[in-house]
Amino acid sequence: MTCRWPRTCRWWWAICSPGCCRSGAMSSSQLSLDGHKLIYHPDRLADFLAGRDIRPLYAEISPNGHCNHRCLFCNFNYLGHKSFFPEGRMPELVKELAAAGVKGIVFAGAGEPTLHKDTFAAVHAAKEAGADVAMSTNGAMLTPEQINAMAEELTWVRFSISGGTPESYARVHRGRPGDFEKVLSNIARLREVRDRISSPITIGSQCVLLPENHEDIPALAATLKQRGAHYFVIKHFYPHNKNEYAPDMSFLTDEYLAGLQEMADSLTTDDFACILRSKDTLQRNRPYTQCHGLPFILYVREDGSLYSCFSHQDDPNTVLGDVGSTSFEDVWNADRKQQAFDYINNTIDKSQCQSNCRHNQINLWLDKLTPPPAHVNFI
Repeated sequence: MTCRWPRTCRWWWAICSPGCCRSGAMSSSQLSLDGHKLIYHPDRLADFLAGRDIRPLYAEISPNGHCNHRCLFCNFNYLGHKSFFPEGRMPELVKELAAAGVKGIVFAGAGEPTLHKDTFAAVHAAKEAGADVAMSTNGAMLTPEQINAMAEELTWVRFSISGGTPESYARVHRGRPGDFEKVLSNIARLREVRDRISSPITIGSQCVLLPENHEDIPALAATLKQRGAHYFVIKHFYPHNKNEYAPDMSFLTDEYLAGLQEMADSLTTDDFACILRSKDTLQRNRPYTQCHGLPFILYVREDGSLYSCFSHQDDPNTVLGDVGSTSFEDVWNADRKQQAFDYINNTIDKSQCQSNCRHNQINLWLDKLTPPPAHVNFI
């Protein structure tokens, strides 16, 4: 393939020294949630600019579609919350992903990842293979053994908790009575184990801002800080064309958001960050026509299907292959992968993609690099 850049830019290597990563809790200045971190992987960027095959950096695995909650805002509800990843396959798959160059593996997806019997075995296998490992969970069904495993092996965990009282939590999560306090207790227990064994795990929490919970956010933030979370993120709801939930978001006035930002600032310290995500994540304007980020990000669905695009899972043309029954290398090197990429880039209107798309910030940045401007050596 023709190189997209006249020379490989060696200066990229200078921005990511071996000592740039630090363990332990994240301060608010260290967290980066609304942008991207591709700049810290200059080898993959060089592959992109040179037109070479790009190995993915990040993979999210959905161990199962089943979930103990039925959250109002969940953009996976339309998939039916069914299927378990093939038993025994996950620990082997994560080894294949790490060997292929994947650096970060997150267990999350369409259901509650801790419900699959292989999830923590896969966490251990991924860690042993050299990947950074993380998890997103509602945290209501954790056992003491699982909490210990989290503290020992995860880089970070993020608890989804979208209600500040038992009542608002129940309205949004639609789980079992008592789940609200169970989650808070599990966060506190994880923090106790973390501190006792000097684990570097970062304990995160997040909520989706909704009419059902917007009055409780300050109390929830204060509670999570007190229970031991390192950060609390307040996310904006974004619709999905397959989700029937369509809330009235008229409460999101400038005055309300200003008050929420003031609250977040007042709670933020060196060891706790309260972060109100930008409303810019909701914009759907896409100045690019090509999804440059596709090869950098993987999504493994609970039925074994491999995707890069999260938003269009209802379209079989976006499936890269089946890693439930086939090795990752075989899937990645097959023609079907490129056919799916071509379909996404040539057929799907990017302006119709969901807001807060995982690829959007990467696409905005890479689109500015291709093609390069004139006279690039005159920096």
